[in-house]
Amino acid sequence: MQRKLAIFIIWLVGFGIGFGAYLLFPRITNWFQTNMPQFLDASIIGALIAGIIGSIISTITIMTWANRNN
Repeated sequence: MQRKLAIFIIWLVGFGIGFGAYLLFPRITNWFQTNMPQFLDASIIGALIAGIIGSIISTITIMTWANRNN
């Protein structure tokens, strides 16, 4: 039961942050387009944002989950 709860919580956190990031995506994209070189188009910027957010979520979630028993 604990494993199912942990997986559900990881999914819920990832979904919530992804949902919020999607709502903020136009603002973040505009900021990147003004501050980054022009050879990066919107699809590359979107992929970079998704990768960064995904890696942050998974790293923090797994670290928290792994250290909860210590």
